[in-house]
Amino acid sequence: MKPKLSRYIISAVVICLLMASLIVKLATVTLSDTGQYASQASSKSTATVTLKGARGSIMDRNGVVLAYDKTCYDVQFLRDANNRTSYYSAVYTEALIKAIGIIEDGGGTIIDSSYIRRDESGNFYYDWGVTSERAIMSRYKSFCDVMGFSIPSEHADDMSYWISAEDAYISLRKSWYIPEELSYEDANKIISIRQMVNLNNYRAYEPVTIATDVSAEVVAKIEMMKDELPGLQTTQSTTRVYPYGETAAHVVGYTQKAVTEDMLSLGYSYSDFVGVAGIESTMEEYLTGATTEKQGYRLIEVNRNLAEVSEIEVVAASNGDDVMLTIDIAYQRVVEQALADIIAEINATETALIEENPDRYGEYDDIELAQTGAIVMMDANSGDILAMASYPSYDPNWFISGLTDEQAEYMFSGEEAATLTPTLNKAISLKRAPGSIFKMVTGLAGVMEGAITLDETVDCVDRYVLTDESGNPIERDAPSCHTSYPSSHADQNLRLALTNSCNTYFYEVSNRLGIDKLASWAEQLGLSDRTGIQLTGEITGQIGGQTTLFDYSEIDFDNLSNPLATQRASLPSYIYGSLKSKLQAYLSFCGKTAESDDISTCALELMELQDGSLDNKGGDVRRILSDVLGIPEGVTKGQPWVSEIMSMLNELQWKPTLTIRTGIGQAVSAVTPVAVARYVATIANGGTVYNANIVSRVVDEYGSVVVEYEPSVFNVIDAPDEYWEAIHAGLQGVVSPEDRGTAANRFSQEFRDKGYLDLLSGKTGSAQVGNNPIDIENTSWFVSYAPRDNPEIVLVVCIPNGYSGSSSAPAIEDIITYYFDKQIASVPDSLVPVNGLTP
Repeated sequence: MKPKLSRYIISAVVICLLMASLIVKLATVTLSDTGQYASQASSKSTATVTLKGARGSIMDRNGVVLAYDKTCYDVQFLRDANNRTSYYSAVYTEALIKAIGIIEDGGGTIIDSSYIRRDESGNFYYDWGVTSERAIMSRYKSFCDVMGFSIPSEHADDMSYWISAEDAYISLRKSWYIPEELSYEDANKIISIRQMVNLNNYRAYEPVTIATDVSAEVVAKIEMMKDELPGLQTTQSTTRVYPYGETAAHVVGYTQKAVTEDMLSLGYSYSDFVGVAGIESTMEEYLTGATTEKQGYRLIEVNRNLAEVSEIEVVAASNGDDVMLTIDIAYQRVVEQALADIIAEINATETALIEENPDRYGEYDDIELAQTGAIVMMDANSGDILAMASYPSYDPNWFISGLTDEQAEYMFSGEEAATLTPTLNKAISLKRAPGSIFKMVTGLAGVMEGAITLDETVDCVDRYVLTDESGNPIERDAPSCHTSYPSSHADQNLRLALTNSCNTYFYEVSNRLGIDKLASWAEQLGLSDRTGIQLTGEITGQIGGQTTLFDYSEIDFDNLSNPLATQRASLPSYIYGSLKSKLQAYLSFCGKTAESDDISTCALELMELQDGSLDNKGGDVRRILSDVLGIPEGVTKGQPWVSEIMSMLNELQWKPTLTIRTGIGQAVSAVTPVAVARYVATIANGGTVYNANIVSRVVDEYGSVVVEYEPSVFNVIDAPDEYWEAIHAGLQGVVSPEDRGTAANRFSQEFRDKGYLDLLSGKTGSAQVGNNPIDIENTSWFVSYAPRDNPEIVLVVCIPNGYSGSSSAPAIEDIITYYFDKQIASVPDSLVPVNGLTP
């Protein structure tokens, strides 16, 4: 064979051998990797990441935004689900320490959700954020499971054997490589973040938020240092903003992370902010963008470690609806300022009175001065609320970033919280005796029921003395008028009695009516029912009658710690305490003892005898003492105990003296400012009792109206025109200098010169608190409407411890002045004379 040909043959054989080798190798690799890739493919799955919309805005009647979601940036942490080794645990801890420093240096705050706490003495404990034992055990078990702490099987139901807070803290510091030199405060921030990650382990593809609403500087630093901060990222988000701060806070309300277990089924998660008070709460279903029907989603592919591999589909979320209110923020600010000013003015006047009259006030300790109050401004012809002020207020923005210790103390736990109740909307959650502003009820009821005519007159007397069934005078506690006898009112008809606020006239009318008719008319005028306003916390007023004073059928024998919780008056609780003290003394006299519950039960059974009459019930008293406490009836007969007990029970019985006091807005009557507003609106508009309304409409994110709120009527009083005219004339006289009404001299000369006093009608009320003799602690009421001939607005001022009704007149003047000044300013001047030519 020739050498050249031989070389070709050898080369060809080598090439064939190499090819064969490659084919075999390729087949081996293919067969081997097919299983691996098939395994990997089968380990991939899809997951859905929920997307939530922004919360809707709250606006005033003119579209001025009172609450909205602002775009902001959050810092998040996402642990790579594929890297769970000890090495990466140390790397992540180092990255978190750096990120926390950046965030806090930039003014941000780390979300603190750690269950582990330490008190001032250095003792560790758990704070699970719940109170029920079942919920605590559930969170404790979940915490142990995700943190890798074992629960002894033999003590699975006894949490005292589970890992302590201190041991958990030490163990977690070690397992997560938290440096020893790091303080408890800083170390617990790392623990808080890692706790969130572990509790979210079943959705490891979702990051956890560690700081919200951080500055642009923080965002920039974290983005620039990404290589040094594995797992850290920033994302666009929203935060709630209340641009007017304390203004209208009680109306708008606030949001918090306050999702309850039953809300989870609606699509909420525990990290969502929800409305807690005010419109934010009552209109939650519209405002929220977190519920299932508003949610969008990201459909992603994840591997067996739940790490995201790719994005498959995105469906955007829908935003919450906007809520437009009936209030006007311009009126709101004026009303709130007028309220703050009048409280300060009355407080200063009262302080001066005490200093200047030591003989009059020196014997009393701790006289309460004006510090709080409410004003309601209502549309007289629809029930729409134009402004609603409660003092003092708070800033709802505090709840978004978390309350400081000082803020929490001011609002919930300190002395100011107890006396000033800043979170309480006093326009709807405060009820006080109405005093003389109730006299329109008594007068209207009197003429409507035929108890008195418009022309019939009553002369004022020194003391209004009732007679009992036998015709004997009831001299005890006989009331008088506010004027000093003999300089008293004479020939008082309905109009004059309202102008002069003559007590005697209304004593007589209410005595003729009786409590049932009087209470019925108060109810018809909307004073003893909720107004229906769309706000949290509205309470119901009360007028009078046996069940208002004491309702024996409402005693809760199954709740001996608070058996009289549903009683509307405070007197039953006082009598209950007094009875228990008496019963304890009777037992001591007999040398007996009894369980506390038995004494409570005995007192309640005695009170149950008071069903409106105590006739022939002395035997029942002796029987109850014997059956419940074991005191022999023979012993009781020899003591004055039955008489003592019957005397106390008699205090719980409604009497005519209470009826006549109810006629001037005293006794056990108590009403809310918002209920008074609709009552005065009824007087002003001539009989239509509107429900109070503070929501105008709800609009979706595209501008379509979802719900519109029209005026709704609670009742209509079909009274003759002359009745309304007489009442209107009486209320005009209250502010008239010519008629020398009770508020005639409380308005400035400037107010008169502008002609605004001639457009106003009103009524004062100085309501005594119980039997309190200190006039400074009277509740000051001033109600008014304007313009008097064609009423548009109603104003109600209520100042607890406000001294007198006329004390509040300056607040009315400030608001009415603004209202009419604004109307005048909105009317353009005529640029062209009548019949003139436009240039």
